[in-house]
Amino acid sequence: MNTKKLHSGLRCQSSKSPASSSDVRTQESTEVRPDMGKVLDEALMKATDNLNQLDSLYQTLVKGIQAQLRKERSRIVKEIDDAVEKAKTILFKRRTALVSKLSALDLLFSAGRKECKRIEERLKELRTAIQKARHVRQVPSLGTYCNLDEILETLNIPVDIESYDMSSLSLRSGLSCYLQVDSLTECLSNYLKITSHDDDDVILEEVTVEPFQCQVKSGESGKGEEFLDKKKRKQKKCLEKQARSPKFMEEIIDGDGYAEMVETEHNPLLPQSRPKERHQGPKRLCRPQLERQSPKLVHYVIVSHIENPGHFYVRYMMEHKSAFKLTKKINTVCSGESSLFTFSDEIKMDSLLFFLEKTDVWCRVRVTELFQKETFKSVPKCPASEVFRLCVFFLDHGFSKTITIPSDEGLSGLNECLRKPDAAVLCEINGWAPMAIKCSLKDIVPSDLVRGWSTEACDEMRNLLGSKAVEMQVFGDDGGTLLVDLKKIPMVSIREHLVFMEMARFYCPVVAPGSSKPLLFYPPVHPKLDDEFNAVVSHVNTPYDFYIQLVENMEYLLLHSKLQDCYGPLTSDSELQIYCPSISQACVARFDQEWFRALITGFPGGRMVEVRYVDFGYKKIVSVKDLRQIKDEFFILPEMAVWCRLSDVVSLEEVWSDKACEVLKELVENKLVTVVAKKLVPNTRPVPVCLFEVGEDCTGASIGEMLICRGLAVSSKRVQDKDHQSPETVFQEELSVKLIPPSTDSEELKPTLILPDCLKDLKVRVTHVTSPGNICVQLLQFDSQLKRIHDMLKSLYSKSEPQEIDWKAEMFCAANNTGVWERGKVCNMSSGQVAEVLRCDFGNLVKVHVNNLRPLRADLIGSFLLECNLSDIRPAGGRSTWTATACDFISQYLTGSTAIMTIKDPAVKPLLISLFCPNRAGQNISIADFLVSEGLALKERKEGSTSQSALTEESVPSEENPQSQRTVTPPLTPPTPAPRLNPAPEKVKTQAYPPPDLPPCGHTLMSISAVSEQGVIYAMTHEAVCEFDRLRERLQQHIKTLPRQKNYNWKNVVGCAVMGTDMYWYRGQVQEFIGGHVKVRYVDQGLVESIPVCHVYPVVLCEDVPQLCIPCQIHGVIPIGKGWQWDAVVFMKELLLGRSVSVYIMEHPEDPRGCVTVEITLDGMALGKIMVHHQYATFDPDYNRQEEYVVKLPVADLDDWDINTEGLEESQPVLGVYARFKLPEGKKHFPAKVKHIRSPNEVFLCVLDKTENRQKQEESLEEALDRINENLENLSRLTDFPIGYPCLAEYSDGKYYRAKLMGFSEVTPAVQLLVRHVDFGSDDTVPVHKLRQLPASLHHFPCAAVYVKLAGFKPPRICMEKELIPYRPEWSMKAMLEMVDLLNGELTAVVVATEPQLTVLLYKMDGSLVHTPLVENGLADYE
Repeated sequence: MNTKKLHSGLRCQSSKSPASSSDVRTQESTEVRPDMGKVLDEALMKATDNLNQLDSLYQTLVKGIQAQLRKERSRIVKEIDDAVEKAKTILFKRRTALVSKLSALDLLFSAGRKECKRIEERLKELRTAIQKARHVRQVPSLGTYCNLDEILETLNIPVDIESYDMSSLSLRSGLSCYLQVDSLTECLSNYLKITSHDDDDVILEEVTVEPFQCQVKSGESGKGEEFLDKKKRKQKKCLEKQARSPKFMEEIIDGDGYAEMVETEHNPLLPQSRPKERHQGPKRLCRPQLERQSPKLVHYVIVSHIENPGHFYVRYMMEHKSAFKLTKKINTVCSGESSLFTFSDEIKMDSLLFFLEKTDVWCRVRVTELFQKETFKSVPKCPASEVFRLCVFFLDHGFSKTITIPSDEGLSGLNECLRKPDAAVLCEINGWAPMAIKCSLKDIVPSDLVRGWSTEACDEMRNLLGSKAVEMQVFGDDGGTLLVDLKKIPMVSIREHLVFMEMARFYCPVVAPGSSKPLLFYPPVHPKLDDEFNAVVSHVNTPYDFYIQLVENMEYLLLHSKLQDCYGPLTSDSELQIYCPSISQACVARFDQEWFRALITGFPGGRMVEVRYVDFGYKKIVSVKDLRQIKDEFFILPEMAVWCRLSDVVSLEEVWSDKACEVLKELVENKLVTVVAKKLVPNTRPVPVCLFEVGEDCTGASIGEMLICRGLAVSSKRVQDKDHQSPETVFQEELSVKLIPPSTDSEELKPTLILPDCLKDLKVRVTHVTSPGNICVQLLQFDSQLKRIHDMLKSLYSKSEPQEIDWKAEMFCAANNTGVWERGKVCNMSSGQVAEVLRCDFGNLVKVHVNNLRPLRADLIGSFLLECNLSDIRPAGGRSTWTATACDFISQYLTGSTAIMTIKDPAVKPLLISLFCPNRAGQNISIADFLVSEGLALKERKEGSTSQSALTEESVPSEENPQSQRTVTPPLTPPTPAPRLNPAPEKVKTQAYPPPDLPPCGHTLMSISAVSEQGVIYAMTHEAVCEFDRLRERLQQHIKTLPRQKNYNWKNVVGCAVMGTDMYWYRGQVQEFIGGHVKVRYVDQGLVESIPVCHVYPVVLCEDVPQLCIPCQIHGVIPIGKGWQWDAVVFMKELLLGRSVSVYIMEHPEDPRGCVTVEITLDGMALGKIMVHHQYATFDPDYNRQEEYVVKLPVADLDDWDINTEGLEESQPVLGVYARFKLPEGKKHFPAKVKHIRSPNEVFLCVLDKTENRQKQEESLEEALDRINENLENLSRLTDFPIGYPCLAEYSDGKYYRAKLMGFSEVTPAVQLLVRHVDFGSDDTVPVHKLRQLPASLHHFPCAAVYVKLAGFKPPRICMEKELIPYRPEWSMKAMLEMVDLLNGELTAVVVATEPQLTVLLYKMDGSLVHTPLVENGLADYE
């Protein structure tokens, strides 16, 4: 057994040792083999012991090195910090020493201070003289107590500026502070360094300080340790330890792969280098060359918030200390009481606040949305106590959060989570840039381009990054977003990982494959051949390449408005974001902060695309982030930009010159022109057209001929003729064209405007606007005549001298207005030397000095002005005159603008016109329709025959005005009549929607949705309102896009579907068909509108749902004139629309679709009674007593008792106005007290001694009021509200006081009345339920507070205060507050005047006037 083992061991040993041979195997060796096992056993035991000792030593050494490394590093960092702090202390001491030497600068400006003292003495003398002069001016008797000559001399001394030495303003000391950076750097490198304890000359790491940067530099290592001396070997070992030690480094990698280390902290999980590789130095400093095109910035950051891989926020590691300091600063600010919100504070959008992130840690936030209590929409600002909810964005973290404030906590709840900065803190905090940097992973897009970034991709990115620091490589920025790549050591980049996991893919624009054609816009509608129409040239490239847009298309305005509402503001995380665009892809692109339909035409490079805006024609290069997917509903309209070229002109060269293109742009781009199509071409070619200016005589100049006259083009006919002519003939024709002399202006001067024959499409300039009924315009075709008039006036009167003429009203004159001589007419002489002059050619009034007026020659009297009135509209709100809002709005919009005008009736003065002005898109819009859309005007109602005749007149050319139609040369051969393309109207028949479900008779709450022109009130129950919201959602599911328009016969159509202005579908009922419009009533709301045929579809939707609104009529009243007048209807709309009212249903109609007889109650008052009170209706005579008309709540049945109630109710007496308190007259002083102050010189006065007015009474006014307030239940509510009527009104203390009605303050949502407390003088707004009828026992008392005006002073002529009284802007708030203080205490008064206003003088108890301090402080002037 032993022999076999020995042989097997020997075989194993021989196989492992290649040095053994057969020579060694001798018999002698065979003899000692029995002892070999024992030797091997002993050797193995020793080896095991050695292995255990080495393993223990290795573990001890590894753990000890790591512990010692941390200990040494902490010690060295602490020593570095201590050294830097000592250096800072030395620098601050040096700064203190330098600043202390600046005290000598005061001597440098001693001369300037002397001049300041001189000026102060001069100011004091002048102010004293002015005060004395004013006192003498008010009280001449004071002149005997002062030297008037000396005062006048002081007042008249001129200010000699040259006598004052102003050289101190430019005086310089010549001192400056200089920092020797080189010397300081050398000193710091010598005195601030890290050295070894063994050898002080060994420098391990040198800190180099340069301006604005701190670097840690290391030298290159040698190639072998055998060539290094002792000192260099120590340095290299330290560098190797430093390379193996964990650290964070911020690197700037250039093309050569060199890196600078700027930060030193890192994750301790990095692998350590092997001993054989120590001589190679740190591997991170020899990074391979990634890109040589441009250096890329590398940072170490922490990802603070992730929306998706294309939208996340990071924070720099190098800003960790700055963030700690900022947090400490904010916590200090928020710990004080000055940061708490008070009731006077306001919170605004975009304001900076502090939010409590966690306990005792505050952070910066910016308000992005703000909601006030009882509101559902965001508001721009609101008081701090009224904040209900707000959304904030964390500037230093990158995420948003919604904060809800409990309504019962108020300011305390707000202060628990939010604080405000004051002005000083806000200025300091704004100096810290937001630490959350918005980033996006460069050149990657979602794997699913339709759904966008998936939740899995976002979660994967969050799991990979976590909260640890990562390396960020910056490639550039795109609109404030950094394009980056993130790398988490030692893994690959985040971009590559997401692509590898198939959660993203690299960005690459693609060309749409031929198999799948993209959805494109409908081609533009080409104009009819030889048909004139108006258009705006939206874009010009060359005369053979430009785009026009029709102006008579209102559907595009609706589509454009819908685009803005649908896509809203630009956001990077939109669901409709386009990630990989393709050629010829339809989309929505952003331009000038608005969205437009576009088509992608090219890829210039990067994430930029070239798009063509299909509704305007121009191209632009935009970023991919400015593109959005287009919804199907925006394909309804075709492209609005028609591609055109000039038909009758040819370029002088092979291509159009730049000058020709520029001239054409100046002539037509973004201007209104008349277009005539000359040839029908396919959509792939431009339409040949002729362009004409919108001429003053309706014929307009040809744009092509203007280019020919300027030598920028030639006629296409002449080019064709040249092919058949000899060169000599062609040369003569060209020469004859060039030698044509320019035509001279030989027209006769006409001083007065004469209307042209054609009254349509006149180009005018609006010079003055008073209201929509008074607009002054000038015809642009008379500009040359007007210029000649002005030139003639200048030549006649510019060198003339003023004449002594007694100017009177209605006299014509030549006026010099701001250096220009114009024709005018004197309207009024405001003073002896100033006249109000009407500018005859402009329409406005100006004030001109008589020295600038001259008599106007008789042959120059006239005007080039037209006074006009907008037709087809009337003032809104039931008024007979235009509101100030409408006048200001149209004046600001029209004054000075150019417009297109059509005169409808030249015989009426002022002229009835329709006016059109261009909007932003260059489209002409009707000013009348614009005012109606803004709610400032209403459409004038017309009879049907009138509208039909008007349409007939417009559609048939006038024989009397042949110039209104452009004459076109007939062709040589008669044209073939075109076949009829319009099919016969399609007959459609629909049924009406089912009638509404009527609620039972009795009381119910209903919402008023509409009031028709016939006075029918449409109401909805609360259940119907909820059902309406559900119904609208159902309707959108039935019709998702606009059906194809067809020619329908609307005769038998009753029920229909209507697309509203909000692009939602509603149920409707056809009323009548007028031209291209259908008059429709919304069956679920009651509104009636005239809608274009294209937005009405003859189909009945949701037949199972009855009509949701109920038609109602008022019970018991008859409208004036046997029908509700328009002003009564307007009044009912103001009272009812949008309100929830109490309705009492009297009876149901026989026809289920008829009107329900109801009584509507508004704040306790019957609507019928209100209409009768305002004289819009009368009571129905079928009702004997008006008391029976009032609807009363049902009462319980009682036993039939025979009780005689006659005489129990007595009619209340009609009370007149209050008696006026009589003040003592005859310059008699009487004690008084100010009850209420309206302005510094307007107060309500109360006489303290009332013996003259007191009669023998059983009780005083105060006692009577106390008695009335104790028995309030006996007081009746006020039912009539005439102006000035006496009553009792409840005050804020809960008691009732005497008052009189001043008028209605509000009507909606609740009736509020303005009252004046006659015994105090204050005004108050109270609801109806706080008013009571005045008992007769309180009526005979005169008013205790008398309104008087204070004499002796007036408002200052020049007020320097910024805060003024809103209702008395001549007085400042400071004067008001000071006057309040002056009026406190005991006062006496003297009546100085009773007509035209009661005026008194107020004195203090010492006999001085109350207002004297007010005048001395400059807040008022003596009267």
